[in-house]
Amino acid sequence: MEFLNFVLAVSPIVLVLAGILLLKKPAMKVAPVALAWTVLLAFTYFNITGLAFKENVAVIDALLWKGIKEGLKIVFMVFGAFVILNTLKRTGAIEDVKNTVARVSGQDRRVQLIIVGLMVPIFLEGAAGAGAPAAIAAPFLVALGFDPITAIAVALLGDATPCSWGGAGLTTINGGASLVEAGISTNALNSAMVGRIHMFGALIIPFIMVAMAFGRKGFKGIIPYLCYAGVTTGGVMFLLSNFVGPEVTSMGTGLIAILLSVLFVKVVPIKTPEEYKYQAPKNVKQRYGAFRAMSPYIYMLILLPVVRYGVPAIWPKTGFAFLCTFGYIFWVDCVIFICGLLGAATLHVKKDELFEIFRVTGGNVLPVMITMGSLLVMAYIMQSGTTGMMSLIAGDIAALAGMMYPAAAVLIGSLGSFVTGTGLGSNIMFAGMHTEAAAALGMNPITVFAGQNAGASLGNLICPNNTVAACATVGEVGNESKVMKRTLAAFAIVLCVYMVLCMVYTLVLFPNFGM
Repeated sequence: MEFLNFVLAVSPIVLVLAGILLLKKPAMKVAPVALAWTVLLAFTYFNITGLAFKENVAVIDALLWKGIKEGLKIVFMVFGAFVILNTLKRTGAIEDVKNTVARVSGQDRRVQLIIVGLMVPIFLEGAAGAGAPAAIAAPFLVALGFDPITAIAVALLGDATPCSWGGAGLTTINGGASLVEAGISTNALNSAMVGRIHMFGALIIPFIMVAMAFGRKGFKGIIPYLCYAGVTTGGVMFLLSNFVGPEVTSMGTGLIAILLSVLFVKVVPIKTPEEYKYQAPKNVKQRYGAFRAMSPYIYMLILLPVVRYGVPAIWPKTGFAFLCTFGYIFWVDCVIFICGLLGAATLHVKKDELFEIFRVTGGNVLPVMITMGSLLVMAYIMQSGTTGMMSLIAGDIAALAGMMYPAAAVLIGSLGSFVTGTGLGSNIMFAGMHTEAAAALGMNPITVFAGQNAGASLGNLICPNNTVAACATVGEVGNESKVMKRTLAAFAIVLCVYMVLCMVYTLVLFPNFGM
């Protein structure tokens, strides 16, 4: 009976994965089917609170409208990111963007991949979070000439580590609030321990990215740079998370890593094979200066942190609450859209041209609403206390783990963000459970929660919501299966590393950390 409970509870997730990966169906077709199955379970097998039919309808109806509302917010972000890409294409500024990045980062396309695919998302996660990094980095990589599927997979992988801190450290601060309130830990300790896990993720991810984009041959002549990029990014992440605090870890790591990487390519010559050199188009005059061509992205790099940190600084008591008036993600959506408008103005796009860009972009992102709404409602139903599906899944995994519980915490964290689409949601959902389990097993709750937090960040890599949103920004809606096949392999590698680290930290190296 318990096994049947688990199988049925996890069946919506299996249905999504099987539909996308095995049957190769677009997420827009799979998501509504998975939602319908989840609703059926909620009305029947998982009506654990014994609600009457009418009461259950009221619960599902509320979750349905919540999913539509939150889905619209994500679609708005995708719309803004796509407006920027379409503006660059229409004006021809894309070629100037390529040339500008090449001048700054060198002619090696693998270096461009690491800077834009890893370091920029880390910065953007700290500046804004809320899905912005992949939605911005993927179109940027496409603008640089990378295959769209590769661009999406790399951008999602680049955001796999900084999500543990999120915008201004919120994922660690709010996600670990139950440990802090219970006097078990502090924000500083929670940040420090998860940083000790993610620094190894930052070390190996550059290698995975190159393999993902260029294959085994892509490592020729670039290994010294990849080692440097991994060590400096991971090292800065460790230092900031352990000695500064969660608020600036992600944004600071991204910014410093970019500067150090640019310094490396300026000082240390890289012997780049011809096939990996960026080939500037011949006989093409530069239409815009570097600032004008890059203006939408420059505005974003400035305005996202300015708004995120400036508004609360100006209004300490109400500033952050103001940003969250319509949900945290909404202010990010608005800033990205405004940056698109500012970029269009800087590039002297005429009003009629801008409206045409809006029209084309609207047609590109409209199907995303069906997918995002369906997946979000499915997640809300599974998280709901009236069904208990997510709690049952996590509880069964925990009960089976025993002394392997620290590794299980990483897996549970990943599962939570796979379903919810956010590391914060996963942390809030499971932090209390991990604290109780650690106490029962005589383990350090701080290191166990760090495993949960790291896994929650990593789960964003394969989350269907994030995959669909990133696909939409580069016009690849319907090709989610191609992306997930690539990201699942990367996810499996980093997941295994994190599970081993959490076991070693909890049982061997830091059994008394913070206690």
